[in-house]
Amino acid sequence: MKFIIIILLLSFISCLPAENPWLGRDKVAHFTTSAFLTYWNFGMSRDILQAGRDNSLILSVNFTALLGISKEVSDKYIVKSEWSWHDIAYDAAGICAGLILINNLK
Repeated sequence: MKFIIIILLLSFISCLPAENPWLGRDKVAHFTTSAFLTYWNFGMSRDILQAGRDNSLILSVNFTALLGISKEVSDKYIVKSEWSWHDIAYDAAGICAGLILINNLK
């Protein structure tokens, strides 16, 4: 039930204009991508690499965080836009959501 509420809130947030730095489609993309990557990386580590649960958790969180930070570094130095702490916050929230999925679905 909680995830249904979260999905509805994300759907609402994605409809809002991106003028607010905390809301918009970009933030929903950061959240959902981070949640998916955390969950997916955990599964890949457990199933294909045969790593233990703790090592898989560490790998999935670190890899997803590294991708999020790399995206912001790319935005700053390659695309020449600004570093967004708001995007990093949504990445972190997505990682937490991925961990919740891992603990509740596996």
